[in-house]
Amino acid sequence: MKVGKFKSIVLTGALVVAGVSQAISVDNKMFEGVWFKPGTNSGWGFEFLKTGDEKGLMFVTGFIYDDNGTAFWVTGDAPVVSGQSILSFELKTTSGGSIDGDSNAVNENFGLMDVDFKSCQKASVSLTGINSDILASEGVSFDLEPIDNIVGQNHDSSVCTYQTEFTTCPDFAATSTQPKTCVLSGTLTGNKTLTNDTNWVLQGAVFVGEDGGATSNLTIEPGTRVLGVTGNDFLAIQRGSKLFAEGTAKSPIVFTGPYNASDESAGAGNWGGLVINGKAPLNICDESVAFSQCEDVGEGASGNFGGDQPHDSSGVIKYVRVQFGGFRINDEDELNGIALQGVGDGTIIDYVQVHANEDDGIEAFGGTVNMKHIVLTNIKDDSLDWTHGWNGKVQYVLVKQDQNAANDKDRGIEADNYELNNDAVPRSQPMIANATFIGADSDNKTTRGMVLRRGTGANFTNVIVTGFERCLDIDSEATFAAAGSTDNLTGFLTMENTVISCAQNFEEEEGDAFTVQSFFESQAGNEVADPALNNIYPTANTPTGKNMDPNIWSAFFDKVNYVGAFKSESHAWTNGWTEFLD
Repeated sequence: MKVGKFKSIVLTGALVVAGVSQAISVDNKMFEGVWFKPGTNSGWGFEFLKTGDEKGLMFVTGFIYDDNGTAFWVTGDAPVVSGQSILSFELKTTSGGSIDGDSNAVNENFGLMDVDFKSCQKASVSLTGINSDILASEGVSFDLEPIDNIVGQNHDSSVCTYQTEFTTCPDFAATSTQPKTCVLSGTLTGNKTLTNDTNWVLQGAVFVGEDGGATSNLTIEPGTRVLGVTGNDFLAIQRGSKLFAEGTAKSPIVFTGPYNASDESAGAGNWGGLVINGKAPLNICDESVAFSQCEDVGEGASGNFGGDQPHDSSGVIKYVRVQFGGFRINDEDELNGIALQGVGDGTIIDYVQVHANEDDGIEAFGGTVNMKHIVLTNIKDDSLDWTHGWNGKVQYVLVKQDQNAANDKDRGIEADNYELNNDAVPRSQPMIANATFIGADSDNKTTRGMVLRRGTGANFTNVIVTGFERCLDIDSEATFAAAGSTDNLTGFLTMENTVISCAQNFEEEEGDAFTVQSFFESQAGNEVADPALNNIYPTANTPTGKNMDPNIWSAFFDKVNYVGAFKSESHAWTNGWTEFLD
């Protein structure tokens, strides 16, 4: 993708972002309810209806008096997209008609209403062209406050995350010409917080901390949007520093490009991505090199990583969505949605979605980091990728390919030990439970569910692989050798309680030590069968799973007995914070 596609303008050092850039996202239920104008009898009720990914309609009803003191109401609606807090309504009055279908109702224009939701506690209103002397005498520009004593109001801090009002950019960010927007660049040191009353725009490579320097911490509040504008814009956490990005199911943190998802320009490669650099071990060095000295440099000059601290912590990433990223610099140097580079198992990664990334969704370069509740949708390259000796644990994974844009690089998993030394230690051997991989067939491409190669190990249980042109492929002599044989597996590479269903279930190649089919069939609970999914969810006809052996699957794993990412649609852990699942 060419950089020329991106719409960015530099004005007095601040970026102008294409599309909506208003910080607070009112595309949810948090701003619903009745608001009133202090000192008057007029009130305004707001109701949100979601109509698609990152978009919806906000309805307003105003309760006011006419010039004779007679109460009446006006209504309107306005489209709203994520990141938008300033809405414009065309207000109308309605008279006549009846609930039994009388079509004699008359709608008349009343005026225009602009509302700026500054927080969950305050909104500023401007009325123009109104047909009411009473409102005109009360003032056409005023603030609203929520009525908190009505049942069901959502404005207190226990429900609504937007409690502060934007005033100005902090000293570590530049001021933008767009409202409620600040620009980040260079290196952030010390303790910094990105508040959710502000849109934060990345300008170039933004690093948190200095490699080898004092610890720096970046905290991101729930409901915050962080935007990249070009393919060269990315956020990287340096070794020894930490990211605390803790959203909620109702207010996820969103890393995205310059366009809202409803904009036709939104797509893979709109910006860079998120990079986490840690101090956990890699396997890329000669045996004479100590782990403490074994390190690598991330793609796109995204920082040094690696070390001898398997329990290193790079912070918390929870209820986070990363979308429309993954700029491809060249065929060998490209940015992933999330690059986990030497990240230790002291890091918490839970409830994370990567959507429409140009390169891989999540790639682990060594380290020991664990993950739960992961969603990877419409990834243009591999959804989950690993190399450099990654030894982590993962439970609850949904991978769903773009059903209209399959290509031969769309792999659910691409797994390596180390390309230059397939037997390097520590050998890659993640443990993965409760994953659903949904592929897309293509007339002229070959999509694959799992490609396990270059000496990798892995342990799988309760997995579904379906919809790909080919389900399972094992490559490289070192991979087979490390696995052992079908009647005597070493434990490095195992697959149990797994259901597969593809146009071709096994990819066999001449010269392999044993067939992929025999590997699959030799282990307990595996079956070739239609998983009978309803979109991404199991149904009554989905094959049942098996109990997980606690002697093999550690305390990290919930000991569930079903295949795939979900127990049922009613128990879906994706509700609220994800998008793009239809």
